[in-house]
Amino acid sequence: EDGVARVYTTIQAAVNAASANRGDVVVVLPGYDHTLARNDSWNTAGIHIIGIGSGQNRPTLRYGAIGDQVDVAANYVHIKNLRFMADADSVTIGLDLDTGFGGSHVENCVFDWDSNAQNFVTMLRNGQDNVVINNNEFRAEDTAGTQSGILLRQGLYPTVKDNFFYGQFDSVGSAAATAAGAITYDTTGVVSSGVNIQDNTIVSTDSAAALLINIDGALAHRGIVVGNKLATYDTATADTAQVAFGSLLALNNQMITRDSDVQQSIVSTRVMRGVLDSG
Repeated sequence: EDGVARVYTTIQAAVNAASANRGDVVVVLPGYDHTLARNDSWNTAGIHIIGIGSGQNRPTLRYGAIGDQVDVAANYVHIKNLRFMADADSVTIGLDLDTGFGGSHVENCVFDWDSNAQNFVTMLRNGQDNVVINNNEFRAEDTAGTQSGILLRQGLYPTVKDNFFYGQFDSVGSAAATAAGAITYDTTGVVSSGVNIQDNTIVSTDSAAALLINIDGALAHRGIVVGNKLATYDTATADTAQVAFGSLLALNNQMITRDSDVQQSIVSTRVMRGVLDSG
């Protein structure tokens, strides 16, 4: 309120010092590298947490134990340009947008792993209404794999747009999901309406046919899956499903696969396939 910049040693300390719904901005400087060793709770409404830097210099939060987690427990929290890094095996959740709140925006962040066999079970879980998750990168480790890049738990009008997913999303580590995938829905959640999964790129390096988008059909979600680019290195002998949209409607999604029988497809409610390797 006095226009004075203040310096704090952790994001959590700065969030705690901020005032709700005043437009306070936490600027995280290049080279910030903090190991959580606990659950952080970013619970100041209307705050902006913005990292400065790129690549290896992007501000980094390390998860050194499976119980480390960042909870967003407030309305209208804006998170931009941070790196969330698994530094242990099977870290339960990276970033959790808690139920009971709404309007959070996560953009231009990277969810990553430090070395082999270090991974998140779920990178980002959403339970909020009117959330926007866009222009992020979700990198899954190729050996151990991850269950979910984005796990949609519940919430009205969630938008998941222009994100890039790469790696193996194939290790079911939570009873909340019936199967793994880059984008999945929590089977213990509630019905969501106004779902928009649009213009994402998903590259699965799994050769054993893990699903890229896996929306459980047990809950009658309403919304659209449109314009996504799907690539899989599946080389399984038997043709297997690569996507499951549940009750969401799908339009103009494109898929390419290493399976010689189905190399390229337009994926909608029905799948139109083109075999490109027949001489």
